[in-house]
Amino acid sequence: MLAALQRLLGRFPLREELLSPLDGQERRLIVRSVIIGIVVWGLVFTLRQAVETAFHASMNAVERSPSVFLVLVPLLLGSVVMAAFAKYRTHRIAYRDDQGTLHDLNDVEGDGLERAIALYYTSEPALEQALLGREGVEVRWTLPTMSLALRKWLATLVTLGSGGSGGLEASVTLIGESSAAGLLKPRRTDKMGVLSGFWRWWRSTDPDELQTAQLGGISAAVATLLGAPFAAAFLATEVMYRRRPLISKLVYSLIPALVAYFLTNVYGGHEPMVVLPRYSTPPASPEYYGLIVVMAFLIALAAKVFTKLRYASSALFARFHNVWLRHAVGATITGAVAISVVFWSGRELSLVLGTGEAGIQAAVDGTLAWQLACVLLIAKIVATLATISSGGSAGLLIPSVFLGTMIAAALADAIGADPVSFVAPAITASLVSIVNIPLAAILFAVEMFGTAYMVPALIALVAASIFSDRVSIYRTQREHFDRREILPGFSIRRVVVPVGWEGETLASLDVRKRFGLTVIGVIEHTEGDDQRMKSQMRLDPGPAVPLCSGAILVVMGSDALLETFRAALAEESPASLRNENSRPA
Repeated sequence: MLAALQRLLGRFPLREELLSPLDGQERRLIVRSVIIGIVVWGLVFTLRQAVETAFHASMNAVERSPSVFLVLVPLLLGSVVMAAFAKYRTHRIAYRDDQGTLHDLNDVEGDGLERAIALYYTSEPALEQALLGREGVEVRWTLPTMSLALRKWLATLVTLGSGGSGGLEASVTLIGESSAAGLLKPRRTDKMGVLSGFWRWWRSTDPDELQTAQLGGISAAVATLLGAPFAAAFLATEVMYRRRPLISKLVYSLIPALVAYFLTNVYGGHEPMVVLPRYSTPPASPEYYGLIVVMAFLIALAAKVFTKLRYASSALFARFHNVWLRHAVGATITGAVAISVVFWSGRELSLVLGTGEAGIQAAVDGTLAWQLACVLLIAKIVATLATISSGGSAGLLIPSVFLGTMIAAALADAIGADPVSFVAPAITASLVSIVNIPLAAILFAVEMFGTAYMVPALIALVAASIFSDRVSIYRTQREHFDRREILPGFSIRRVVVPVGWEGETLASLDVRKRFGLTVIGVIEHTEGDDQRMKSQMRLDPGPAVPLCSGAILVVMGSDALLETFRAALAEESPASLRNENSRPA
């Protein structure tokens, strides 16, 4: 049959013309993208169905029980199971903060998107990996792939199905990344039989191709949940590269996103996050646009508080060395917050617990008074941070959307306006202020609410970008830093040569002997033929080469000695260094 199919394709007259623009690598990337889209869709689609079924069963059981306090039973049971996941067969994922310091994360706990970002960069060339004797795609494959995807699947079901508070999207991004990486993981071909030839064509040791697959897995996962493939592809690319998205990778992110989107609509139909009660168009008035700017300012302000609380809560729960106690405390706080809101408002638990989609839908339907919207805003922040910071498997992206939606609902109810006209730009402002994905935010708002909301969403985007401090809620999302830790306690730093060191040499300064540091390079600035300043890197500079003020030394050593060196630079006194007789402590 295979031979007959090949003969049929060989007779197709336009085969060469259609495939000629694509080289072998591009064909392989397209095939990979399609298969990744199918595999990730299957995992995420079944997870969403399982979470919804388990969550509704838990909440229905609590509502039929004699006391709402019994909601603590499934929450605490879920926390026990999550603690077991976190304690046994776990791995640590290293990430860098904005200062370049190395930290680690438990792979199955918390926000999956943070883990996905950290795993995405493991295959990039890095000095610390070279020092450890590892490089390239091998670094990613020393960490779990398919097993991590399955454990995250189960952990998310346990956390959200038992009533934990948080989004589903961040967990599925890690599932998408891990399963995509697992599909490329090396396998023994001697036991594959007829598939051995296909595998030799399929596999790759190119870090760039691995990252393309990882992006595809993430975008397919998000598209399955949100039903917005274009926004999903932009989200995957933007969240990894922040303000420098790569168009070439965007294409291969879009293919699996579209595959997952179409499969979702074919099997069971897509259930959107928000169902609009009616078609509406936003008012085109100066007053409306002015209110959008005010709303964006409030969202940006709330985003700053949310981000600070996110870091503070993580530090607070990090003090619990007992993993069982940590998860139990998080579940208890989440349940207590939800119970308090139910007693105060008389509304259902799902407005606080779960993914938050019920609260977003209520805001769109206009059933939230401004007082309730404000209470839900605070309650959701506390419950979500308690769930995630204690180690529950959930995400922060949909709670971020929830934050902006509650502010929009409160503003709309206070002035008697249509809530839909404010929710759409509020979602954009939230994603810009908290997650730093402006392009995906615009596309998401347009795909969900229609092109009529393009202008309000753009106004919210610009205003939120101005007011926000661009501190990402995801600790692993990095852009640049001058201090780069290569191992805990050892770093590489770039230091500017002071004016007092003009004409001195590394030999006269005796940096290695007196400071115990190694200068591995000098970045010099010279004027080119076009009278523009150009920078060039000189590795392993000679000890007799004179230094120029304003040049940059790339220095490697322990953090303590680097701090001593930095203090000496501030003095700008090379003569005093030459007269020293001992190395500083």
